[in-house]
Amino acid sequence: MSRLRSVLCALAVVLASALRAEPYGPPPAPPLPDGYAREARETVILWRPPTKGRTLLVVAGDEPTPKDFDRADLLQLARARNMTIAFLSAGRKDALALRPALASLRGGLKVVGAGEQADADTLQSVAKTKGDKLFDALLLTDAAPQDLGVGAPLIVELYGADAFWRDAPPPAAAKGANVRRYFLGGAVTEPGDSKLCSGPVNDRSIAPAERALLAALDDFIHGGPAPPPSREADLAPKKNLAWPKIPGAAAPPQGDGLAPEIDADGNETSGLRLPDQALPLATFTGWSPQKGDCRAGARYDFPPSREAREKSGDPRQSLVERYGSRAYFVAALRSVADKLVKERLLLPQDADAYVAAGKKAPF
Repeated sequence: MSRLRSVLCALAVVLASALRAEPYGPPPAPPLPDGYAREARETVILWRPPTKGRTLLVVAGDEPTPKDFDRADLLQLARARNMTIAFLSAGRKDALALRPALASLRGGLKVVGAGEQADADTLQSVAKTKGDKLFDALLLTDAAPQDLGVGAPLIVELYGADAFWRDAPPPAAAKGANVRRYFLGGAVTEPGDSKLCSGPVNDRSIAPAERALLAALDDFIHGGPAPPPSREADLAPKKNLAWPKIPGAAAPPQGDGLAPEIDADGNETSGLRLPDQALPLATFTGWSPQKGDCRAGARYDFPPSREAREKSGDPRQSLVERYGSRAYFVAALRSVADKLVKERLLLPQDADAYVAAGKKAPF
């Protein structure tokens, strides 16, 4: 009987412990990098830095998956600058609901909003002046211009070559002294699904420009100099553009309207030209041969040698013909990249990355 009593007591202890245990559920999300803490709210997902920062970055888009936490993008720079980061999550389309939610997060922080296309337009709707100023600055990509009213934040807009070759009209220029616009020559801001493209994909990234401009905005809202002057596209009628006859390349889309001016290789010559556009290894376009909804643009590598160029009939020079040697190419990349750093249009670490990639160019 005493043994039975002991067994029953032991069972009671186990049952009591089980009742006190946490209910079964999915494991908690892995910790964020750099000591950040994650907090889920009704309308936003919040990443808090380990120590109090000075800026809140409001990202109009989905929170990245754990495998993407360390990707080299705006979030990496934001964490390096100790920014609090808010993702507008499932409630991001309800501008009226977002205003009080974001206002409650300010807590003395300066606020920068970042988003692309429809999400960028949502940010502008949230930012419209209603007796208060929710954002200190906006970093928008391929956005539709809106009148944000008196006292609107400083707005930085980016757009790429694809804006001139899709069905929708390119974004019109927003007006005002508080607006900066940068055309990313030879780059696309909405790559879409490259599997829908029948030609080689334009794989150039606009992320280095986004990072540099976020840093410029962060400095500005805390008393630093204003972001660099706008760099718009120089436009010409599409029908007047003299495209090179590249072997295997499809003709550009037909139609009226304007598009960025190009050089003899078919590369765009205006706007903010990152090092891989100023010293290209290929022809980069904002349009692509389509087998569906292809928005990635195209990439047509320069011929590998003079012999290959002459054999194929490619009118474009090979890398050796245009740059001479890899050593000269790398030195030229360093010069272009350093100039952009001085102009605050490229971060030093991204300048180094372009030079490192240049050392692997296929000469």
